[in-house]
Amino acid sequence: MAFEYGTQKLNIRNPFRFEGLIRSVRGVILTAIGVYLLLQIQPLLSTDKAQAWLSLAIGSVFVIGGFKALGVGLFQVMRFFVGRMAPASLTENVAREAVQEREPTLYNPKTIHSMLMSKTNPTFTEPKGWFARAVHSVFPGLIVTPWPIRNAAKTLVMKITRSLIALGAFLVASLVVMMVFAGSEGGEAGSIVVSLALQLVLLIYLGLVWVKLGNPLARENMTKLHTYSSGGLALVVIGAIVVPVLMAQGWIALWENLSPGDRASFIQLLPAVEPVFRTGTLLTLTIICAIGLTALAVVLIRARISMVEIKTSSSEKNSSWRFDLHPRQIFTTLRDLVLMQRREQELPNRMYLDENDTGQANRDNEQFNGDLITEIQPVVEEVSESAAMRYSRIAGTVTAQVLMLIGAILFWQAAVSVLPHMNAWDQLVSQNAGVDAVFTQLFIPAGGTAAMLLAGLLMMGFGRTLDRICHMFWAEIFFRSKVFDFHCEGTVMRATHYRGADRHSSSSEQDVFTFDTTYFALAADAVSSTFAVSGQYNLEQPRYVLSMNACDGFMNSVMGDLEDEFRRRNDEIQNEKREDKDQRLDYIRQEQEARRTGDMTAQGLATHQQQALDSAMPEADPERQKISRWEGEGD
Repeated sequence: MAFEYGTQKLNIRNPFRFEGLIRSVRGVILTAIGVYLLLQIQPLLSTDKAQAWLSLAIGSVFVIGGFKALGVGLFQVMRFFVGRMAPASLTENVAREAVQEREPTLYNPKTIHSMLMSKTNPTFTEPKGWFARAVHSVFPGLIVTPWPIRNAAKTLVMKITRSLIALGAFLVASLVVMMVFAGSEGGEAGSIVVSLALQLVLLIYLGLVWVKLGNPLARENMTKLHTYSSGGLALVVIGAIVVPVLMAQGWIALWENLSPGDRASFIQLLPAVEPVFRTGTLLTLTIICAIGLTALAVVLIRARISMVEIKTSSSEKNSSWRFDLHPRQIFTTLRDLVLMQRREQELPNRMYLDENDTGQANRDNEQFNGDLITEIQPVVEEVSESAAMRYSRIAGTVTAQVLMLIGAILFWQAAVSVLPHMNAWDQLVSQNAGVDAVFTQLFIPAGGTAAMLLAGLLMMGFGRTLDRICHMFWAEIFFRSKVFDFHCEGTVMRATHYRGADRHSSSSEQDVFTFDTTYFALAADAVSSTFAVSGQYNLEQPRYVLSMNACDGFMNSVMGDLEDEFRRRNDEIQNEKREDKDQRLDYIRQEQEARRTGDMTAQGLATHQQQALDSAMPEADPERQKISRWEGEGD
């Protein structure tokens, strides 16, 4: 579905302007930092080439990231181009004037008919799998939301579940470590080391769980519902028991190979080793960010659930017709006249089904049937949103960009600190420094730099995840449209109608058809939504039917106009028949009157030419009459 220009606009607002503005601000700041670092290259080349090359690398990364954020942000702020045929159709559009559409559809004509007939909505499918059922048990209203939101909610709950299991597993692992090292040689040192290793593993696992989030508006998230199995959760529980035991056994083997002096030195360094990587601080940061992200997402999802009042009702009308018309007129009049008059913004209606066999109904007493499903051009529906939705979405968008900006700055500071550590390592090697000097001058500062780097990555990851969640709630656009379904079955009869008043005027034959049919019509006022994206194909996404309301006024108007049109055409044919019949009756009366009076010409029943021919005929020859009589007598 390409962009179609028209002077009449669809009045679809740009939903991404605020989000694009905040993103553009972050892009400008990142670009400014990158340009600043690049400008430092020339002075540093004469004093510290390594620092100059590092500034080049970091500055290039910042400029690239800044321009990317700025480009996407400005793209979101600029004009939102929408073609005349937006949004996407519910299913394939079979109208003659339909344009080629590339987006997948969730429905087909059969499901649309079933929706209207049985008053159900197949968009809201039953959750599959025990995990999905558990999620919908906690949030019952989640089933009436579009599929991207349902997938995002299930992904969010899965992250929470994995995080809770990981925390529980960490506690179990700590107990296992304590039991393994209880009473063993070097148990105190091993307990501290293994606990630090477990904290690092837990930190990395939680970071990957929360940072890793695909695009909720990817095509696969829009066209199918995800299912989760219990295999991943089982692996976490198994790993929580097996990994600590393996790590403990590995430490015991390593401890047995150390000399008594090395053991004593290591025990003295343990109080300083524990806070080196700041795993406790990073774990606290991760848990706080996860709780904040979860709380904001829950508020947005709950607010979205209550935005649209879900209904599944439709209007019905059925009756029988008998008119002196060809049955083909049923569908041509309905499609090209009655429904065409109800177009929105002079856009053609979406035809989802237009099948009938009335074109072949030309014989006596032949059956016919047909189906027609159409949708009037959808128009934008301004759905009122709660204050919780509005402010949570704004706060989440701002917070996401701030987190990504702070994470980038922390990454910059950590990257800048790498060169001093490398210089310190060279100095310590040249001085043949001992373990204490290496530990205090290199290991502890390097641990702080690694912690800062991890903190930066975590904050950028959490910001990216929060930004994608909030973007999904910015992108949803609602539409309202009328969906009409018509089905009829009947028989057609053919008769011959003779035209012409008498034997002296020209006459003709005309086939007249009469159809007798029963129809069933359905109609609904549907509320649907789609998720826009920033780009060339902004509204070429699947559309979800959310609610269907009865529209008796629309139904009565369409069927009333259709019947009025049939009556008008039927009356015209009946009037022509009556006129021919009256002319024939007048001729018969005039002929009877003329025969009684003997004046056919006076009554207009015989022409003057016919009378002249009768008078011009010669009288019979008497001799010939005699011969005839004689010949007859001779016989």
